[in-house]
This record gives sequence, C-alpha cells and structure tokens, in this order.
Amino acid sequence: MLLFIFAAISAVILSPAYAKKPVDFQTMQINYAPDHALDIKEGETQIFRAPLCKGGLLNSWSFKAKVYMMNEPWDSAEIGDANWLHIQVSNGPSFTTIVRDNAQEAKKAGYDPKPATSPFTYDSATWGSDDIYIQITASHGTPTFQYGLELAANEPRDDLNIPDGMDSAETVSASAATRGCGIQTLEQVAIPLTAQLTSGDTGQYKIPFCFEDTYDQRSLTLTTLVPETVHEAPGGVASFLCTDTMMSNGICYRAVVTNRGTKFYDSSGAKVNAVIPTIPKAEYGPVYLLVLAQGNYHDKVEFTITTKLRNPSGDELKLTGHSEKDLHSVLTYLKSSYENKPAPLDHAFQHEEMKEEL
Repeated sequence: MLLFIFAAISAVILSPAYAKKPVDFQTMQINYAPDHALDIKEGETQIFRAPLCKGGLLNSWSFKAKVYMMNEPWDSAEIGDANWLHIQVSNGPSFTTIVRDNAQEAKKAGYDPKPATSPFTYDSATWGSDDIYIQITASHGTPTFQYGLELAANEPRDDLNIPDGMDSAETVSASAATRGCGIQTLEQVAIPLTAQLTSGDTGQYKIPFCFEDTYDQRSLTLTTLVPETVHEAPGGVASFLCTDTMMSNGICYRAVVTNRGTKFYDSSGAKVNAVIPTIPKAEYGPVYLLVLAQGNYHDKVEFTITTKLRNPSGDELKLTGHSEKDLHSVLTYLKSSYENKPAPLDHAFQHEEMKEEL
C-alpha cells in the first residue's frame, strides 16, 4: 500500500502539469522598419506596408509612424529650408482613406509638421483591410533625403485612451504619385526585452510576429544576452522556442522543444544564447521563448532578448541562361532549401512521457 502511494505521488510530481511553471510572462513589443537605409528625391513619394495578419495578434494595439533624416536637419517652417517629410497613414494602398497625416495635424493645431504622426488604435473590425500603409513624400528643400522610417506598435493600456484610427479618417481622391508607386514591405522587429530571473527559474516571452502565407516557411534568429556582472559571477541562460502548435495549456515545455530538434533550443547556459528555428506555414502564429536562468544558487540573472523577422531574399535563385552554371545554382538552391527545412512536429509525442524538467 505504501509503495502504491509513493508511486502515485512520484507520478504527480514528475507530471508536466505539476512541473515548475514559468514565473514571468511578458509580450514583446513590435516595431516595423524597412530592411535598408532609405533615399528619397525631392518631391518623390514612397509607400510601405506593415503586415498585420488580419489583426489576429495586434488587434487593439496603438500605432505611431515616425521618421528621422540623416543628411539634413528637419525644417518644416513656412520660412526656412523646407527640409521635411510628409507622412500619411492609410488602410489601403490607394490612400483614398487617410487615417493620419502629419501635415494636416500640424495645420489644424497651428504648428509646423513634426517627424511623426499622432498615435491611433488599430481595430480589425473597423479598419477594413489586413495591413497598415504608410506614404512618405519629400519636400523640395534638398535634392535627396536620407531617412529612416519606423512604425511603433504598443499594447493597449488602461491609463491611455488612444482613439480608433478610423474615427477621424478622411476620404480623398487617389493621387497620380500614389498610383505609380511600388510598395515595400516593412520588416518586423521585436523591441529588446530585458528581464531578470532567479537562477533555476524560467520566464516565457510571447513574440507576436505576423507570418504571412506568402511563404512556405520563415527563419528566425532569437538571441538572449547576459551582461557581464561587476564581480564577474558566472551565469547565463538556456532558451527554448515553441510555436503556438507546440504549446500545452499555455506553457512551452522544454521536453517538447528538445524533441523537436536542436535548432529550436540552445541549452548551453552561455552569456550569449541563440536559437535559429525555421517555422513551417502550418505553424504560423505567435512564437514563445522560454528562458531558463542559470547561475549560482539563488543568484539573479539579468538578460535581454532580441529578434527580428526579416523579409526573405527575393534573389536566392538567379538563372543566367548558361545550362551548366544554372544547374549548379539550382542544385545549390535545392540543397539549401532542404537543409533549412523545419524539423517536423511530432504530434504523437506524449507530454505524459516527459521527465522532470531540468
């Protein structure tokens, strides 16, 4: 009888349902930015798209479009050098619905245009499309402007009331400049998140990237950095990545990750830690990074998580018309595609078979 009771208690303790759960849960903030530095000629218009995946991940978040100029100081005064950029935000590529406009906002408030729009809330029920579009038009003060663009996204907060972007949207006619523009897709950047855990504890961090169905798979690099302490105490982290499909009752279990393959985890315990998974289309959705703090008993371990979802290269396979060279290019491309193919998810893997988490 005592042996039976002991066996039952042991089973409960080793069960994943009773395994030590993460003590810290956070969601990383997302920004959108181009994949390269930008140049724009005076009077020219450029259009960008921020993918939202139908608002499934960032619904009710607030957004703000911002720019900076590198080769000229911002000067949007009526009397001056006229070095500034006109920023417009819309829910579609035709820009017939203007959600935010830094020039119009300045005119109504009686000040000069600023290098940012006012924030707005994205509501998938009212927005009318899957994406956010940004249009940049250069002034005529300088032949060429070198600039950067950022679309900042923030989770909703109870202490902030940011209006729905469509509440004050204005309908306008499409311009010829807009019709002639190509559209660049912005990359998604997770704002570096710094957290602290006691050695032996874990934290789970959600990254709400929008993986578009345009691609069969997407690759990520997630890096976790531990700063060198003043007293040079040893310490680092182990990290494990779960797709939404791999989660069990809202938890990313290490046994599931290690069963998936080495690209989904880094258990080195080093101060620089990286996982480089490839996510298949069937598992597109938010991803979760489980971080295990490792150091002296009861020491605090501080770390910073960084990652971005880069746009896939459009020129990986180049054909020259020369059969021998093209054959080599095709074989190299197929070899690379096969090697980067994500490890399959083992749906038969039973969570009950997991041993006590390390």
